[in-house]
Amino acid sequence: MRGRVQNPLLRFRLPAVLLAIVIAVGVSGYVLIEHWSPFDAFFMTIITISTVGYGEVHPQSVAGRAFSSVLIVVGVGTMLFGFGVFAETLAENAFGMFRRQRQMEHRLHELRDHFIVCGYGRIGTEVVVEFDDHKVPYVIIDSHRRSPRPLHKEERLYIEGDAASEDILHRAGIDRARGLISAVDSDERRVYVVLAAQALNPKLYIIAAPDTRNRSAASSSRAPTASYRRTAWPGT
Repeated sequence: MRGRVQNPLLRFRLPAVLLAIVIAVGVSGYVLIEHWSPFDAFFMTIITISTVGYGEVHPQSVAGRAFSSVLIVVGVGTMLFGFGVFAETLAENAFGMFRRQRQMEHRLHELRDHFIVCGYGRIGTEVVVEFDDHKVPYVIIDSHRRSPRPLHKEERLYIEGDAASEDILHRAGIDRARGLISAVDSDERRVYVVLAAQALNPKLYIIAAPDTRNRSAASSSRAPTASYRRTAWPGT
């Protein structure tokens, strides 16, 4: 799951407010200029800005026609702006992304006794494959720019962000998690992740999985040394 996706309906706040202002101005203008009833003024405003061409509700004065001309230009511009926002929303698949985010959040909320995999590089990928083989529940935390392939195209539960962030760890359900695998791409970040995780859940089983290419020393919160292994995960 990437950074939180805004509800697509919120994009229509400005077009809706502008349309409401145009309608209010149109109704007020016809009532004041032509002395029409509010309903007739509202109906004339709607057919004017929608350009449906029903004709005039009542004969208009010169001032009324001038007002209608301005109302047409402003109203049509507002409607086009609203349609543009709608088209952009569809083109970006904002509704689909928001729906997937809601589903991801529901799955995250339902996670219990799971593992948090921080980093989806070479080691993180191997860990996830092993978890899949052993049917171990997990969630991935990684920055999208560091992932070897786009996680949103895979059927994996993930959060995009900094694994050392308390907010991100809380979203990953660290208080309900069984363990955490710190497989980020640097020793410094790996330490930050471990310290943040220990502070939020001291009972968490934590493994810092080093990149063997850099010959980094592994560390564990429960033992002097704990190396990454492909088998025998805790509780499996």
